[in-house]
Amino acid sequence: MRSLHRPVFAGALGAVLLAGCASVPSGSQVVGGRVTGHQQPIDDPYVRVIPVGPGRDWDPGTMVTAFQAASGSFDGPNGEHQVAREYLACGGCWRPGVNTVVYDSVEQSAVQRDGDRATVTDKVVQLGRIGTDGQYIADPHNFDQTYQLRQDAQKQWRITDLPQELLLSRNDVNRAFRTLNLYFFAPETPVLVPNPVFIPLVNRNWLSEQLVKQLLGGPTSWLRGAAVRTGFPSGTQLRRLDITGGVATVDLSRQARAGNLRNMSIQLMWTLRQLREVDQLKLEIDGKAIRVPGLNSTVQSSGAWSSFDPNGTSELPRSYVRTADGRLARLDTVPQPQVLLPKLRVSHPAVSYDARQVAALNTSGGTVTVTDLSDGTSRAVLKAKLKDGRFSTPSWDTRGNVWAVESNSKESRLWEIAGGTKKVSIDNWTLAPHPVKALRISRDGTRAAAIVQMGKVAEVQLGRVDRAPSGGLQAEGFIAISSEEGAIDLAWRDADHLAVVGVTPGNPSPVLYDVPVSGAAIQPLVGPGGDMKAVAAYPGAPLLVTQHVSNPQSSDNVCRLSDKYDEWKCFYRTSDPAYPG
Repeated sequence: MRSLHRPVFAGALGAVLLAGCASVPSGSQVVGGRVTGHQQPIDDPYVRVIPVGPGRDWDPGTMVTAFQAASGSFDGPNGEHQVAREYLACGGCWRPGVNTVVYDSVEQSAVQRDGDRATVTDKVVQLGRIGTDGQYIADPHNFDQTYQLRQDAQKQWRITDLPQELLLSRNDVNRAFRTLNLYFFAPETPVLVPNPVFIPLVNRNWLSEQLVKQLLGGPTSWLRGAAVRTGFPSGTQLRRLDITGGVATVDLSRQARAGNLRNMSIQLMWTLRQLREVDQLKLEIDGKAIRVPGLNSTVQSSGAWSSFDPNGTSELPRSYVRTADGRLARLDTVPQPQVLLPKLRVSHPAVSYDARQVAALNTSGGTVTVTDLSDGTSRAVLKAKLKDGRFSTPSWDTRGNVWAVESNSKESRLWEIAGGTKKVSIDNWTLAPHPVKALRISRDGTRAAAIVQMGKVAEVQLGRVDRAPSGGLQAEGFIAISSEEGAIDLAWRDADHLAVVGVTPGNPSPVLYDVPVSGAAIQPLVGPGGDMKAVAAYPGAPLLVTQHVSNPQSSDNVCRLSDKYDEWKCFYRTSDPAYPG
């Protein structure tokens, strides 16, 4: 077998690709753990590969290897892989779009020749896939990929049969794609939900146009199941997009007249403001400028829709910890945590968004109790039903419901405590065959992040929250967004990033990560040291991490990251940090 070798030239049309830019999960630079530690990778410098066409008298194996290298370049006016098509007997018959197999390694295992025909087989170690709509799903496994070739009249080999998808390494994806959000509205509230997609970086104009076209086309097939809403009527097309002097002029087809002008503007502004060249928006329909009701001008500033920030308000939330004797305390008080209810004992607490209730476990983890924080009265008690079942930390949604997963070593069961009082077992729980170590509901209420035990791997997965046929809520459609770290705990850092504590192969010490829900690059963060066990996060607020230390004496300590400096302050003999949610 021979390893994949790519005979191409790389032209540095930008600076060398920086570690940590948009990619499928891979190692990258360690960055500070402050809230601004993750960055949008859209404007990172990049290297454009100049593809090489087929050489004369190349053998079948070299032809396939060189074709794969050339297909990693979205060359041509619309990124149609012009040079890669020169390797094909029928260039117009190959239409991969952005449908991509992302691999860790490829080796040619066999080249068989039979006269003027040949078969080349590759062994592929797959990391995941980018679908036709730009959605990335981690899906590590191995498979064989076969290519058929035939000699033409000039005795030159050309590929006649190949998969209708790209086969790219994660470095190819790093270089050729950018990860951006499309924004839609949550089903029942005026809250924006980010829908991250991978988009090829053909050129800046193409990138911005493709971004708007995908927004008009609606959410990815995965997020569509969460019943998110859009202000754009079906059939709305982009007539023209011009970005000049910081103003993006978006001219939509006449179908947009039937849409919600306000919602369309909000979605366009939040989607386009990810590009550094866009500060303002001018909406046109069929060539005529539109003034949105409530605004004084046809040119909209980004601040006009700041109240729709997917991360909510800029107010810092309260933070909580469990004291050494099991009581719930406020951590955001100075100089030491302030106990709330002296008689209340909690473990793994979760505080409601209005800070009026707490859902917590007992010390064995077999019971969830919802308690009113004004007077300490119990509102609901949920006991595990599975044999040897134990609950993970509960999670509140913005509707005032508590979500709790109980698991044993073989299976799991999902519960909802509706309104903090009514206990409901969720039917058709898709993760039932697997233990679930953690589950957190996003602040927009449409997504659930979970740590799922898949064999020996604790995998980070993302699911949808939607309405069940019975009318209640359910969490389903879970997809893997990362398969590299053995996750221990997680929290929503903001609308599209998770803070995860996990271990990696060969390194048993837990590490703190920033994990984009898009499947883009994982970034290690600077943690407080010690044996990290739990994490809490909230948009705009400092990370909270539980560390276990053995010297000078064994203890758990919650550490809080300074919002100005990469410094951690630890609170002796505290644990189970929590923000509302």
